[in-house]
Amino acid sequence: MDIGLDDIINVNLLKRKYEDYANSLTSGSNIKSVVKDFISFIKQIRLTTFSSKLLKILDEQERIANRILLVYNIRYLLLIFYKSIIQRMINKLINLIRSFLSLI
Repeated sequence: MDIGLDDIINVNLLKRKYEDYANSLTSGSNIKSVVKDFISFIKQIRLTTFSSKLLKILDEQERIANRILLVYNIRYLLLIFYKSIIQRMINKLINLIRSFLSLI
């Protein structure tokens, strides 16, 4: 199998793109858009990939990236439940304090 100049250029571009994604995720800059872009990038790579080993790696990367998006998207929902539970407990404590004060 001959390796041409185009193959070397493509591998170098792929490597540089992956390094850019890793740096963007490390810096924490706009994680949601970086992960979305990464998922679309993986889908583009998958169209031209025939290696089963590489496809397994891409599948795992996409699975983890989708999980990140899921957690990122539901974090507000989790925060609302957290605040609601804490607020109910605070109200109950206030009521208990008031009932105790009324007894003394």
